[in-house]
Amino acid sequence: MKIKYITLYEFIIYIIMFLNLGFLNLFGSFEYTSMLISTVLAISVFFLYVFQPLKNKIPSSWFQIYIILVIIIFFFHIFRLKKINISSMSLLSVINNYEGIFLLLLTFPIYEVLQSNDTKVFFRNLAILGYLALFIRFIVWGMYNFTGGNPAPYLLHGLDWRRSILGHDFIRIAGTFLDIYTFLYSLKNFFYGVRHHGHKVMPFLGTLFLFLYSIFVSQYRMVSLAFFMVFFLLLFKETYKSNNRVISVLLFVVLVGIGLIITRNLITDFISSFSTTAINGSSTSTRLKGLPFLEAEWKNINIWTGIGFTNDNMEYMNMTYWLSDYGFLANLFQFGIIGMVVYLIPFINGCCQSIFFFFKEKGFYVIGFTIYLLVTSTTFNPMRNQYITILPLYIAFMLNLSESYREKNE
Repeated sequence: MKIKYITLYEFIIYIIMFLNLGFLNLFGSFEYTSMLISTVLAISVFFLYVFQPLKNKIPSSWFQIYIILVIIIFFFHIFRLKKINISSMSLLSVINNYEGIFLLLLTFPIYEVLQSNDTKVFFRNLAILGYLALFIRFIVWGMYNFTGGNPAPYLLHGLDWRRSILGHDFIRIAGTFLDIYTFLYSLKNFFYGVRHHGHKVMPFLGTLFLFLYSIFVSQYRMVSLAFFMVFFLLLFKETYKSNNRVISVLLFVVLVGIGLIITRNLITDFISSFSTTAINGSSTSTRLKGLPFLEAEWKNINIWTGIGFTNDNMEYMNMTYWLSDYGFLANLFQFGIIGMVVYLIPFINGCCQSIFFFFKEKGFYVIGFTIYLLVTSTTFNPMRNQYITILPLYIAFMLNLSESYREKNE
């Protein structure tokens, strides 16, 4: 009976991942519809999990507390709309923009899947979905930039959304929330192939594709930096735990040196792009100019509970500022100190686990996720609908790591 539950969980998880990876946007604008269906499925599969007999016990109480507090915050701000609503949002608009918070309930069935005997197929299928989504975006990006064709206008959200790189001006297409998982899956298989003299060419090419995609296609500076940091820190972790540490550490230093030499021009462009006077630094400058406005609104309304639900775009001094541009910091302005502290709970736990397991055998995915999310959260808010689908996977990996460590030490 339990195997049937696992199979059903996997199937529903695949559907939710498929919906939120933007495949349907090839045919139209389906972001809100996909998220609505995903939310309904997540709540449904959670209740299925609740009534499942003989399920695995969640090893840490912090997660249950976190889920309860997040849901309380959501409904608190729903009821608060009558008093504080600076964007004049309707209830329907709030649900459309913030319903993704219920995808955190997917953590329970994902954890159940990770605790099953065979996760190899599940891991592989998630990676296939991630790569397929990126390959489609890459093809659309290539067709538009090199032939002028636009086969998927709903993937190209703005024709003025472009940035110059290596002397060429390209329209950009965003990556997906699953990019970090796909990157870690390929990197782990690459390290395994190196250690055991197995297949390592395809995992290496997959890792390289994701890194180059972040540079040329999505052109997200913080994603490129995050991939770079994840690769070298996990490379150091792998070399440290190998049999001949001296040779491994020397190899690590050599690889870092080679990588810096090869990518020196990209690194120079990357650093200069943060300058507020550079052509590519306009986004940095705009964010800095909007901070005083957001800070003033937050302090005027309530520093503990924040300004509440708002539209992503906000007007100030004839300028439009996008709340999503402020990354995780936006949670402080919207939900106050209380909301910010609650939303930080899984990331604090991830940091603790990453430090504890860094020089141990386990913890590969948790460490990689943590580094990536800490770096990219400066510009991306993982609590927003576009990215939140990755959080249940991240938290489930943390819970699974805690349980495996507990079983090992019993």
